[in-house]
Amino acid sequence: MRRRDLLSAPLAAALTTARPATARTTVAQPTSLDASDIAFDGPLGSQGATATLVGPDHFRIVLGAAPNQPGWPNKLNARILRHARGRAPRLDVVFPQGTDYAFNEYHQSFSYDGVHWHPLAWERGYLASPLADTLQLPPLQADQVWIGTQTPLSWDGDALGLIARWRQHPDVTVHTVGRTLGGRDMLRLEITTATSPHPRSRRWVHYLANQHPGEHNSQWRLVGLVDWLLSDAGADVRARQIVHVVLMMSPDAPANGWYRVNAQGVDMNRSYSPGGANTRQAHEAYLWQRDLEALMASDAPVTTIWAIHTWSGIVEPQLIPGPELQAGSLGDWTALRQALASADRLGLIEPVTLAKVGQYENRTWTDGPHKQFGITAMLCEGGAVLQTRQLNEASGAAIIQALGRFYTGVKPAP
Repeated sequence: MRRRDLLSAPLAAALTTARPATARTTVAQPTSLDASDIAFDGPLGSQGATATLVGPDHFRIVLGAAPNQPGWPNKLNARILRHARGRAPRLDVVFPQGTDYAFNEYHQSFSYDGVHWHPLAWERGYLASPLADTLQLPPLQADQVWIGTQTPLSWDGDALGLIARWRQHPDVTVHTVGRTLGGRDMLRLEITTATSPHPRSRRWVHYLANQHPGEHNSQWRLVGLVDWLLSDAGADVRARQIVHVVLMMSPDAPANGWYRVNAQGVDMNRSYSPGGANTRQAHEAYLWQRDLEALMASDAPVTTIWAIHTWSGIVEPQLIPGPELQAGSLGDWTALRQALASADRLGLIEPVTLAKVGQYENRTWTDGPHKQFGITAMLCEGGAVLQTRQLNEASGAAIIQALGRFYTGVKPAP
């Protein structure tokens, strides 16, 4: 007997009746991006920025100003939250107050994942138009897109992730120096081999720190320096030297787009007190200088201090020589210049020159420590033309290789 004959008539009828096709729900793609599709918060943000739609996928963005600095624009850090795929947004960016520091002095970048960045040039540039400029994005390949200054490096995401990775290495100690006004930990890396046969008092000591938090290319320079130092190639340097690294002195800044300042609006590279740390300084500057003073009073005082910055061109080191460079056993300062030139195989770094001393009343983190302690100080500028993370990291690797080669052996016995 056929199976259908065993079924009840109603059920057999139901099985032979064609089922209606399931209806598909189609979500219409908006005809244009809207202002609500653009956000200025998150690990890379731009405090006070607003976006207004002025045409199809065309926005006017007005930037906010740094705290207590109405003439200093915040950097353009933004996210397109949705609907970006296949579109080519145009962003007309304005800072209406007048400025000493143009928002468009350096290139921008865009990313589909917040990790891998593609350089993006302003249409006019800061020399021609410091208060208004345009970014034209290419046809985009994802619905969500990040936009940031230089090759961006956030604190809450990138920096903390890097530090978490580095601290797994047995030669890394992470020191918490204090907390920012925004409640973030202020972290200093100390890199040296704990089991080295050389006593700490005989090791050369280098201190490298980024003061201006919006100068991200210089922060990637430090990342490359740390990664090389922690590699097998850096083992000899770790055994003979102590390297302190401050990836960002003002870690509240990236989430707000602050270029040079902390939450008080103080330029972090005009915050040093050559007469000694005191509570009249910017909050973070006081804590950092107090920590440096503790290092100088320890059994392993700092030999060289490097202020790590970004401006136009390739990396540009400017030196204030300390006692070990006064034609001593290591040679004079030109020998350090030669060591850096030899390590820089990609041509990313200008030859070392002597710095102008005291032009900012010893308030910078180059002049100030030299004035207070007499140590070798290096203003390490430039790097803006190095528009990828890899090139900036390579410049940092060259710097630490040069320090390893020039500061041979260990310090002479007292």
